[in-house]
Parts: sequence; C-alpha cells; structure tokens
Amino acid sequence: MKRLLLLFVASILFTACANKSITRYEALAPTFENKGCEETIAQVKKQQKDLYGEKSEFLYYFDLGVLYHYNGDYKESAKNFDKADKIYEDLYTRSVTNEAAAIITNDNIRPYRARPFEVLVLHELQILNYLAQKDIDGAMIEVNRAQKAMAALYQKDKDKTNDNGFLRYLIAIVYEMAGQPDDAAIAYYKTVKAYQENILNLPKEVRQFIVESLRRTEREDDINALGLNNAMETPKAQAVFDQGQEIIVLGYAGHGPILNELRLSGTYVNGGLLSLSYKDGKTGQMQTTTVDAMPVAGASNGETFHISFALPEAYSFNSKVHHFNVSVDGKSGIRPEKVMALDKELEMNLKDDFTATMTRTAIRVVLRTIAAQAAKKAMKSDNSLLNLFTSIGTDVAQMQMEKADLRIALFLPNSFQMTRIPVEPGSHEVTVAAESENGGKVKVFNYGKVNVKKGEKKFIFVQAVK
Repeated sequence: MKRLLLLFVASILFTACANKSITRYEALAPTFENKGCEETIAQVKKQQKDLYGEKSEFLYYFDLGVLYHYNGDYKESAKNFDKADKIYEDLYTRSVTNEAAAIITNDNIRPYRARPFEVLVLHELQILNYLAQKDIDGAMIEVNRAQKAMAALYQKDKDKTNDNGFLRYLIAIVYEMAGQPDDAAIAYYKTVKAYQENILNLPKEVRQFIVESLRRTEREDDINALGLNNAMETPKAQAVFDQGQEIIVLGYAGHGPILNELRLSGTYVNGGLLSLSYKDGKTGQMQTTTVDAMPVAGASNGETFHISFALPEAYSFNSKVHHFNVSVDGKSGIRPEKVMALDKELEMNLKDDFTATMTRTAIRVVLRTIAAQAAKKAMKSDNSLLNLFTSIGTDVAQMQMEKADLRIALFLPNSFQMTRIPVEPGSHEVTVAAESENGGKVKVFNYGKVNVKKGEKKFIFVQAVK
C-alpha cells in the first residue's frame, strides 16, 4: 500500500507541474478585454504567485511592461522591462540543474528564457518608452542594448533569422533625433537587410525614408547594392527631412497569438529514426515527420519505443482590428503600414525550434519509459492485483510528467503598424480610427489638438489590441 500511495502522490505532484499558461490566459484575457489595462495590471500583481510563479518571472515583468506602456505610464513600463531584461540576461547562461530537472520532468520546470521575438519587442517598446518621455539619451542607451541583443541572438542561433526590420527602423529614427545622420543611414541600410531576411516585405513608406536618407548621406551605391530603385520618388520622406518635424502614429492592432498543445505520436528506434504523426492545426490534415533518433542510455541499438507527447503550437485569434485610418487636420485616408507581424514571428520561431524541441522531448519520454519499466520490475510482488495497480500507477505518473511548454507573453498585439506624417510646427487635429478587415470602425481615437514644436518628432500610440 505504501508503494501505491507513493505512486499516487508522485502522480499528483507531476500533475502540479502542468503549465500555467492556459490558466493565465483564461484568468486575465476577459479582464483585459472588458476592464482595460489598469484593472489587468492589478490582477497580474494580485495573482503573481498563482498565475506566473518564479519559473515565469520574465513573463510577469514583461506583461506588466506591455500593460503599463499601453496605459501611458512609460516610466513604470520602462522599470518593468528593465527587470525582465535583467532576468533574461541572468538566464542566458544555461543552468545545468534546471536542464537536468527538465530531462526527467518537462520543459516547464525550467525558468522561462523568452522567445527571440519577445526579446526584440522588449527593446522596441523600451525605446518607445524613452521617446514618449522625450528622453533621447535613454533611447540611445536602449539602442545600444538592442543592437547587442540582436548580435547575441545571431551568435546563439546562426542558422535562424532573429534580426528585425522594425527594430532597425526605430534605431534609425533615434539616430536622426540624436542628430547623427550617418549612423541613421547605416541603421536604415540594416533595416532593408533585416526585412529581406524576415517574413515581411519592406513596407513602401519605410522604403521611402531609407532611400531619401541614403541619398542625403551620399550613399547611392548602397541604394543600388540593396536592390532599391535609385530613381524612386520620396515625397513624404523629403517633406519630413526638409520641414524637420513630423507626427509618427504607431498602432498596436489585434490580439497577438498564444500557444496550444500539438499532440504527436509514433515510433522511436534507438540509434535509428524517430517517426511521428500529428494533425496540422491550420489544415486539419495529418502530417508525418522523420528525423534521426539519437542513442539513449539504457536502451540497445535498434530497440523500438512507441511514444506520445505534446509540443507548443501557435494559435492566432480572429482579431477585430485589422488596420488603422489616420486623419490629420481633416485629411483622412492615411494608412499606417504593417512593420511587424507577431503571428508570423511566432510561427517562424516554432518552425526554427521544431526539430530540436521534438527530438529533446522524444528522448526525455524514452528515458522515462525505460525508467518506468525498471521501476515496475523492481516493485513486482507475488500479488497480481498489486502488480496491476503498481503498473497502472507508474504509467499514469509517467504520462502526467509530459506537458508542452505553452508559456508566452499574453498582451502583445498581432501587428505593429506605423506611419510618419510631415507637418508644420503648431497645433494639429488628429483622429485615428481602428478598423476591421472590411473597413468597419471598431473604435475611434480622438487626440484633439496635438502640438508639434519645430524640429520635433511627435509620437502617438494607438492601443487597439482586440
């Protein structure tokens, strides 16, 4: 009976290791949707231990940073992003203890280290926090941090694309604001390279500013090297550079993706092949994949294991807000362009990590299968009924251990959309309509009279994460 009790307790303990991500989303999403940022911030803080815990400390501060940014409290947002960034830096060096624990349980036992696009968004929003506070020195410090982060991601994942066109574009604007046109031109050049490597085409308006900047810094050769049209007209960019001031509208559209479980099952042949089947979440069709199966200690070469486990899979919402329509001094029809797509970023990240995560998880399941069989043998008695319960309890405990890591930031938009509008110094009436895909108005934001000083870049943030 003691053995059965131990098995039952173990099963409960391993069930408790389950990921809190779905619970976190279900608890906080209705508050965010219906009561707004302030109440959501209060709930995040109140339920920190239950919904996040110490293993998801990065996400706790990251989510607060996003919410404070939406709420216009840029100073508090910056403080929380700084804490999240510190946690990320501390966890960058892998913890052997946590990795060892993950081998026998699941990836949720490890501290959450952030996905590459979350790291880049952190720096994007942090730069915007400083620009909103008119702190150019703070923005420049964050630019240096962002560039180091991008370089580190490239060193860590050489075969993966972790550069980001929108972040490069923001860096160029900060250099302009700091009076460093040559550094801005270099950042614009890197913006093109980042978009070429990534999943979004170079936005047309962004292209204008890049070409105009390179022309003004006598870098026509760079224009040709990038494959841009040296003869293209750049009226909006010319007006901004000539007049010296502009209104920059940055919209956060739609609710960003979260993660669901993708169930896989198949055969692991030790030292041979791993062959798995799964249902594609988008098409509903069954898919198969086969990769080399690394040898597992405790199993003979060629030994076959039938396994089943779960991996994270992207889940995108049908967002109410698809795009924005900006009106300045009665002139409407100004449409910000999509400069970053979070759903595509997540899909790319999961695709990059799929084989490595699948192989690591499969090996973990095989190791536990071997351990479970050894445990059954060690606990075998003369009582057939007790043996049956022992065997069932061991299998249940083993199955309860494997949980997909579904942790992800909860409040990011589905896309960042941006436009730059040249204006004369003075007061300007600004209205932004958040619209559905078919053009219906979801919400209208009236900013009233927006004062723009000579030479100023005035940022307006539009939160329409619906």
